Amino acid sequence: MYKTLSSALLGAFLLMPIAANAASVAELQAQAQALLAQIAALQAQLGANSNTGVGTVRDASSCPLIGRTLRQGISGDDVLRLQQFLARDSSLYPEAITSGYYGALTEKAVQRWQVKYNIVSSGSPSSTGYGVVGPRTAAAIALLCTTGSYGGVSGSTGQPTVGGYITVSPISGAAPLVVNVTASVNTPKSCAAATYALDYGDGTAVQQIPVSAGTCSQLSQTYSHTYQYGGTYQIKLSAGVHSTSATVTVSGAPAPVFTPNLPRESFTVSPTSGAVPLTVTFSGVVNSNDAGFCLGGCSSTLDFGDGTATTVNLPASVGGWLNYSVSHTYTKSGGFKATLYQGAASIGGLTVGSATIIVGAATPPPPPSAYSYSPPNLLPPTDGSLVFGVQFDLPATCTGYSINWGDGSTADIQNDGGSSCTQSSVLKTLYHTYGANGNYTIVVKRGATLSRSDDLSLNITN
Repeated sequence: MYKTLSSALLGAFLLMPIAANAASVAELQAQAQALLAQIAALQAQLGANSNTGVGTVRDASSCPLIGRTLRQGISGDDVLRLQQFLARDSSLYPEAITSGYYGALTEKAVQRWQVKYNIVSSGSPSSTGYGVVGPRTAAAIALLCTTGSYGGVSGSTGQPTVGGYITVSPISGAAPLVVNVTASVNTPKSCAAATYALDYGDGTAVQQIPVSAGTCSQLSQTYSHTYQYGGTYQIKLSAGVHSTSATVTVSGAPAPVFTPNLPRESFTVSPTSGAVPLTVTFSGVVNSNDAGFCLGGCSSTLDFGDGTATTVNLPASVGGWLNYSVSHTYTKSGGFKATLYQGAASIGGLTVGSATIIVGAATPPPPPSAYSYSPPNLLPPTDGSLVFGVQFDLPATCTGYSINWGDGSTADIQNDGGSSCTQSSVLKTLYHTYGANGNYTIVVKRGATLSRSDDLSLNITN
């Protein structure tokens, strides 16, 4: 009952002729402010801003934003916006031509608008400004748009064209807290176009919810949002000057306080390749601007990519920074992606940096032959892709070899040419593109009878 009464009375207020007897822009402003005060008092009395209230607001596209005098013969985007504004009322501009050219029909529509709002009702464009959008007419249009008196309610029924409410679950919990917000918009079932804004209250991007012209029905959509830090947040669904809101309380550490001019966070890895066992040192800088920072001290996760991880301590105070250095020994051959996360490790989480580390097999004893083959090397990609290379030596350019990449693809083969080429050792490098992450065993065979065989283990975790 209260919502119906509020909407009806609010519509009645908005339909009042704001400029009925105004002779200046100042008078227009005074009347508009008085009307807004009445609306605010009514809303406070009837709870029009509660979580289930229906607000009467304007479509943001209704204001043409005119910055110059417009008259017949002028063209431009501002003329187009003016025509779109006038076309919202068929009694003012039944032709509804939106060409961007200010012609006779547009002039007639402006005259009708000026008469309706008592701006000017006689004379000519040159003598009284009748049919010209000058400073006074432009100011009146802007005031009516800003207060929602034009386009916020239906001109024929006085019913609101915009309204909505939200339901939120859960409304409390520990960070990180995932909250589902169901926004129900266009509750008046208006056929007019409008755009609603869903603000989660934590500084993240506002969710825009458009309603197309001609929809004429209520729409509901559920949005999921994660609050990363402790605090009290106000979720607000709004359109124009009216809104409905709900409060979410999140326990846990508050968001870090950003301090300018701190040393930049960094992630350095050395070495990035070598034979088993390979000891790698990770070093760099972390600071209190890290997304994982919490006052009093906490840590980030350093994932070595081989199934093990450690922590890197963060500063205990706002504005602090620390140097870190961590060593880790890889005991298996393969390719591993090491990552320093900002805070806990998570898929898609923020990171300080990452690096691919290639660990080759241990050096085998030399084969009993005239030529001593060196073990092959696995070459990591330089651009984070799935392209890996193998580098190996041959006693001659025509020495036979076979490389099985371990993913079911066709092996790279060179038949042995015997002594048909110069018997001088060469270094060969071949590359292969893998189709997906996984564990692969690369087998490299060399020699006239492919008697020299080496294998390389590759673990791709991009």
